[in-house]
Amino acid sequence: MTSNGSVVSAAALRAVMVDRVLAVAAVSTTVEAAMRAVPRERFVSGVAFEEVYGDGAFGGYGVGRWASVPAAVAVMLDQLAVEPGSRVLEIGSPDGYSTALLSVLAGRTGKVVTTDVDALKISRNAAGLNDPRFLNVELVGGDIAGRLRMPYDRVLLHAPTDIHPELVSEVAEGGRLVLPLRLRGLDRAVAFVRDGGLLVSDSIRPFPGRSQSPRRTATFLSAGVRLDAAGQDVDAGALRDAIIGQRHLVRTGVTLPASLLPHLDLTLAVVRPLYGRLYVEPVSDQQTPMTRPCPDGVSAVWKRGTLAFLDIEPIEDSAVEVRVAAYGPDRHEVADLLGYDIQMWDAHRREGPDPTIRVYPPSTACGSPLPGRQITAPYNQFMIAWD
Repeated sequence: MTSNGSVVSAAALRAVMVDRVLAVAAVSTTVEAAMRAVPRERFVSGVAFEEVYGDGAFGGYGVGRWASVPAAVAVMLDQLAVEPGSRVLEIGSPDGYSTALLSVLAGRTGKVVTTDVDALKISRNAAGLNDPRFLNVELVGGDIAGRLRMPYDRVLLHAPTDIHPELVSEVAEGGRLVLPLRLRGLDRAVAFVRDGGLLVSDSIRPFPGRSQSPRRTATFLSAGVRLDAAGQDVDAGALRDAIIGQRHLVRTGVTLPASLLPHLDLTLAVVRPLYGRLYVEPVSDQQTPMTRPCPDGVSAVWKRGTLAFLDIEPIEDSAVEVRVAAYGPDRHEVADLLGYDIQMWDAHRREGPDPTIRVYPPSTACGSPLPGRQITAPYNQFMIAWD
């Protein structure tokens, strides 16, 4: 960073990084401008510029933290819709880079409070934020309970978590809360608006550039094959026996751009009684229930000792054909039902909006919406349905 050549190199790499982000994620011009302006290398030391401006999480203070994936940061900031003068609360910034972007978006008349229970991380992030451009940032470390009442126009969480009631009170009426949620095995960035004291989603987006992986508790089925059942009951032994048996394949007749698969996945996660993600890693000499590896997972359903899942066949121009493969004694029935749901999505929801998520206190009496899904968490009930 001491030579003019190094500075030019960093600026050029930053421009390339932003161009890559725009190729995979639609974001506002204000978010784009902030990403082009903020030098990401300020927030990590001892890492080559090529890695700092790469597609994944970089080393240093943000090692292994998915929030440092540039495209994921861009999507969440786009959903947050920070305006000049906004009061912003950020919780859990892994490296300070997103804090700097929020500072630029909020402007001189805005305020950004960034917090983390790890006071050491906050002090490290402060080094990168020690710049006249970021004077509207306040860093708060350690136990933050009861210290952040404002409320805030915008709240950003970087780590997947349940939504604590105290957090809801931090969001101003009409304000926005953005956080990652894991919905029946699907990782999504969700933007909520506080409306009459309740949180109502108005944007659900996948994380571009972030590879989804099964939980550590995912069920082992065979070498390199795991089923993330998202906490639902599954007879692992019966499914292991099933996938070494006869395969049944259903051609749904549905073709679509690969970019629409997350929309289909979310619909299936809402409408299917049992839903999870099947992951197949490339392992030599393995016998798997799929014709090709799918390390990022595909939608899967099961019924006792029968497993069915999406078999995605690439065709041309980034398009795919959606088929259903099934194993087990009820493979014909389960495959046909899953294929029917895919065809209904194609006919009625393919061009439509995502479902809406409403967050209620756990004591609220809520019936399961039809079609829709109720998910109970320690602090909340998530009601997911189409308006």
